Amino acid sequence: MSSAPFPSSRPHLRLLPTAAADGPTNMSTDEALLEVAGPTTLRLYSWDPSTVSLGYFQDHASVTAGLPAGTAVVRRITGGGAIWHEHEVTYGLVGVPGRDGLPERTADCYRVLHAAVLAAIQARGGKLRLQAQTVGDRRYRDEPRCFASPAADDLVAADVIGKVLGSAARRRGDRLLIHGSLKLASNAWDGDAVAGCGLDRAQAEAALLEAIPAALGAVIEPGVLTGEELAARDRLRHARYGDDAWVVRRTGPRP
Repeated sequence: MSSAPFPSSRPHLRLLPTAAADGPTNMSTDEALLEVAGPTTLRLYSWDPSTVSLGYFQDHASVTAGLPAGTAVVRRITGGGAIWHEHEVTYGLVGVPGRDGLPERTADCYRVLHAAVLAAIQARGGKLRLQAQTVGDRRYRDEPRCFASPAADDLVAADVIGKVLGSAARRRGDRLLIHGSLKLASNAWDGDAVAGCGLDRAQAEAALLEAIPAALGAVIEPGVLTGEELAARDRLRHARYGDDAWVVRRTGPRP
């Protein structure tokens, strides 16, 4: 007589459906996951329309002066430089450091996640390497573009100049949000600062869905946003990300 399998002792990672949305919706969704004390959660997404996200501390006027007229702009609650979100797969990972495979230190999260993504992309033929040391304008004043200043443990192209994967984080209480941007190709604003990972979108998504659970030692468990998370998303979208005061002057609800 057969018996039911024992439940996995590995941590579970809730995976939300992959989606495309505008900047305010994407950012309010990630912040809602940070705010509501839910399970460790991963979501992959894209941006429609293409959007530039400012790092939390960046000056709106100095960044947008160099953008084409009509470019959609949003401000993140995570740090770092401005990112043109177009030819890429973005991930949002939210959980409690020290639980469900997440390292205690934010810097260790970057190192562990990026190394796993590197292995998954290399296994699919992508030619990348880990950036050995931090270079460039870390205050993003003279050079506002995030991908023009690779940090240690970012992924960069092995055979050409260009950054491929970078991440930024925000802690709130005992919870952590990590944003990551995996590039499929560059754009007119970033130029040679960005290189593609060598994969198409489907392959890149598959690489992330293999790498991130592996980095955490976790098992994927498909899920959806709860009612509480949806309510938080809608509230944050209205009060913060849909408000020019936040995007331009960083005023609004405490992040």
